[in-house]
Amino acid sequence: MISQLLPPVSSMLATKLIAGFGTAAVAAWALGSRFEFFSIVVVLALTMSMPPMVGRLLGAKEIKDIRQLVSLACRFILVFQFLVAIGTLMASGFLSHLMASDKAVSDILNWHLMLVPISLGALGVCMLMVSVSNALGRSYSALTISALRLFAFFTPCLWIGAELAGLKGLFIGVFVGNFLAGICAWWMYLRIIEKLEQAD
Repeated sequence: MISQLLPPVSSMLATKLIAGFGTAAVAAWALGSRFEFFSIVVVLALTMSMPPMVGRLLGAKEIKDIRQLVSLACRFILVFQFLVAIGTLMASGFLSHLMASDKAVSDILNWHLMLVPISLGALGVCMLMVSVSNALGRSYSALTISALRLFAFFTPCLWIGAELAGLKGLFIGVFVGNFLAGICAWWMYLRIIEKLEQAD
């Protein structure tokens, strides 16, 4: 229940921060967020399909197979999202004009499409680690990963970036926050799997 409450709270704080840059920034942020959701739909599918497989392997005490499965999924996410990011970067100008008719909104959205998608691979790994941690029976670790992503990395990096470099810095903050969240989530997953191997 708590993990479901965290994203709306973080989103509210982010929107409040972005609102300080005007209505065009809020509109561009909303459009960019919708595009992000579309971009990570494959990751969302993996977060739903992985837990049953991980749970079956955990029941059979096949920890090595869990390692291989999760590693394969993470490599797929990173490669797939990198290709999506390259495509988005190349088409950012066209997409921003297609998604927004207002020039101010289009210009801000273009920054979003150029910077944020590159970090969605790391975000995808973080999201997958939350699902995998739950499947491994480590719900508190999953909650910790979610909380750290939103309130130790995403929101603070957003604020720091905005303070240092304005609106463009805000998008750089999203970029940095996603990468830090992905690295932290992977590290926590490795600790969980190592403990399971030791117990086995």
